[in-house]
Amino acid sequence: MRFVFMLKTYLRILRVTWRVYGFGPVFLTWLLVEPAMKILTALTLALDHLFFPGFRRVRVEKPIFILGHPRSGTTFLHHLLTRHEEAAPFHTWHLFFPALTARALFRPLVQTLIKKGKSEVMPAWTGHRMALDKTEEEEMLFLHNYDTNFIAIGMLSFDERTYPELQYHDRQPRKERLRSMRFLDGCFRRHLYYTGKSQIIAQTHFSTFRLKTMLEFYPDARFIFIMRSPHHVVPSFLSLLHNSIEFRWGIKQIRPELLQRYNEHRFQGMVDLYRYFYEMDVRNELPPDRVMILPYEQLRNDLNNAFARIMEFTGLAASEGLRRAIQERAEKQGAYQRKHKVKELAEFGLSRERISKEFAFVFERYGMEETGE
Repeated sequence: MRFVFMLKTYLRILRVTWRVYGFGPVFLTWLLVEPAMKILTALTLALDHLFFPGFRRVRVEKPIFILGHPRSGTTFLHHLLTRHEEAAPFHTWHLFFPALTARALFRPLVQTLIKKGKSEVMPAWTGHRMALDKTEEEEMLFLHNYDTNFIAIGMLSFDERTYPELQYHDRQPRKERLRSMRFLDGCFRRHLYYTGKSQIIAQTHFSTFRLKTMLEFYPDARFIFIMRSPHHVVPSFLSLLHNSIEFRWGIKQIRPELLQRYNEHRFQGMVDLYRYFYEMDVRNELPPDRVMILPYEQLRNDLNNAFARIMEFTGLAASEGLRRAIQERAEKQGAYQRKHKVKELAEFGLSRERISKEFAFVFERYGMEETGE
């Protein structure tokens, strides 16, 4: 039963939070705010059937999912493709409140915060700026039912144990897997109803681990997996995680041994995600008409041709506005400079040699060893 699973996970989070931070703001946030938000979400999702029954008639057709490890260009592509006139991207506040009833209740507050310039959720220096009124990744919807790696990446990565049940979604019992997909589908249908749009283009990196289930649940879906060299992904992602911890909770008071355990768990999680996709690939479980592997270097250095490939693969009819956005972005690619600092591998207890060894299967199959990109 999902409720029992969520309760056990939540109690583990409380235990680890106490061990890492002790009694204080971080622990109290998890103790008081988290359950209140879960109750609010469950209640308002149920009330949607009473107040907004029209969403049940909406169908999600030909969704497009952007996969790949975080820091692989998934956000870049997501933001571009959701410029399509029929796309219905989720803003951060939509992800906080997937229920239409909750949005009706909290929209005035959100609009007030935006007007007062208080919409920022996470600043750019972390490596991933979030704001209430900006497009954000739909993988976050699974936070509401505790079925995403985001849960393990948080406090649970400080624990001495690992949590494969929060990682390998395709290995869950079929009933649980499909229940989670129905939850996602319900969120999508609500959002299409809310926006009046017809196209879902979702960024769901960690749902690489549920790709088999998604292929089954959405037989008309298309999946784009961005393949970037782990030599670049590993330090960039770990830097983002450390910066996020510093911003949200504070990192300096965390004991070194706990932080090193966190780094090791997250590094292994990166290896696991690449390997899961790789194993599906070598077993010919990725239908070429439904799963596209897009090299990061093509997205970075040859955007026009990458865009043409994506349009042909997905069947999207590019509007003039989308074409113009692609062209403008292509012209700016060469001048792009990151706005955050990527830490040295040694700060995470890692080396380039270890990355080459642990990810050898990626470099050998996808040909990125010599150039790194």
